[in-house]
Amino acid sequence: MVSLPFTRSLRFTTGTELELQLINRHDARLVDKADAVLADMENSQQIKHELTKSMIELNSSVHTSVLELHKELSFLARNVREVAWQHGCDVTGGGRHLDGDWREQVISDLQRHQNLAVRYGYITKMACVFGQHIHIGVQDGDEAIYLCHALIPYLPHLVALSASSPWLDGVDTSFSSSRFTGQNAFLNSELIENLYNWEEFTAFYNEMVDIGIIKSIKDIYWYVRPQPALGTIEIRICDMPLTIFHAAMLTGYSKILAQSLLANRVNIVKKHHAIEKYNIFNARRDGLQASYVSTLNNQRQPLASHMLHTVENLSLFTHNDEDNYVLQYIAKYVKKGANDSDRIRSMIKRAMDLNTVMERMRKMLLSAPKSYKK
Repeated sequence: MVSLPFTRSLRFTTGTELELQLINRHDARLVDKADAVLADMENSQQIKHELTKSMIELNSSVHTSVLELHKELSFLARNVREVAWQHGCDVTGGGRHLDGDWREQVISDLQRHQNLAVRYGYITKMACVFGQHIHIGVQDGDEAIYLCHALIPYLPHLVALSASSPWLDGVDTSFSSSRFTGQNAFLNSELIENLYNWEEFTAFYNEMVDIGIIKSIKDIYWYVRPQPALGTIEIRICDMPLTIFHAAMLTGYSKILAQSLLANRVNIVKKHHAIEKYNIFNARRDGLQASYVSTLNNQRQPLASHMLHTVENLSLFTHNDEDNYVLQYIAKYVKKGANDSDRIRSMIKRAMDLNTVMERMRKMLLSAPKSYKK
C-alpha cells in the first residue's frame, strides 16, 4: 500500500475557492471568454480556469481572519472585472445561470477537464454550475476524517445559507438550490464512505486507484473531503453566494463549527445516513424554510430553529470579536428568513426579465453590509 502523507497545517486557518459566472455585459448570457480574460491576468496562481470556459475560479491564500479573506477575494474579483470588461464581459455570483443552456458550454482546454469530458460526456457540460469551496486547516489526517463525518449534521445549514440556484434553463425549479443536479452525477459524490481514520482512508484511496475508479483526490467529490496536500478539509456543498462578503461569512461559520466539533469530540457511530440525506434534500428544496430531523432523537423542527440553537451554543464557545461578528451575522441572516434564491425569485416576481435580474446579481457581487464598511 502506498502511503498518503497528510501535510500538517495550522489549525483552523481558512481558504476559499469561488466559482464565478462569466457573462456578456450586454445580454447577461454566459460567454466562453475565460481564455481571453485569464491570458490578460497577472494573478495567474489565484485566478484560474474551471470546468467550462464560462467559469472563472478565484483562489484565496491562507488566512487566520475571514475579514482579511474577504478583502483579498474582493481585490481579486475587482481585478477580474477590470480585465473582463475589456473583453465585453463581467463576473457574477449565483450557483447557476438563470437560463444558461448546458449544450452551449465549452469545456476548458485543461487536460483534466478534457479527460472528464471523455469520461462523463454530457454530464460534464451539465456540471456548469458555480460553487464555493471552503478549506479549513487541520493537524493530521485523523482530524480531517473526523470532521468529514462530524460536519454532516450541519451541511443543511450551509446549503440553506448559500442557496442561490433556483432557476434552470429559464424555469423555476421549485428548489432553493438546484446546483446538486450538476454535481451528484459524478462518481464518488455526496457523503463520505464508512471510513473513520486516516489509515482506513489511505487503504480505500489505494484500492480505488488500483482498480482505476479514481486517479487522484480530485476524483473524490464528497460534500466534505480531505485535502492531504494542503492539510485541510474541503467543504464543497455550498452554492456560490451572490456576494463575496456572504461567502466570507460562510467560511467563518464553517471554521467555528470545526473548532467546536474538535474541542468537543465524540465517537462517530457507524450508521446509515438516510436522515442526514433527507435533511440535505429538504434544505435544497426549501432553503431557510426547510424542516430538519435530529439524528439524536428523530424529532422534527424547523431548520432555522436548529441553526439558531447552534449559533447560540457556538457563541458560548467563541472568544474573539471576529467570531462573534460572524455568528451575529449568521443569526440575523437566518431570522430574516430569505436567502439568495429568495431574493432572485423576489426580483423575478416583480416582473423583471431574467437579463435584468442577472444585471442586479452582477452589481451585488462586491457589496457588503453598511455596518461592516464602517
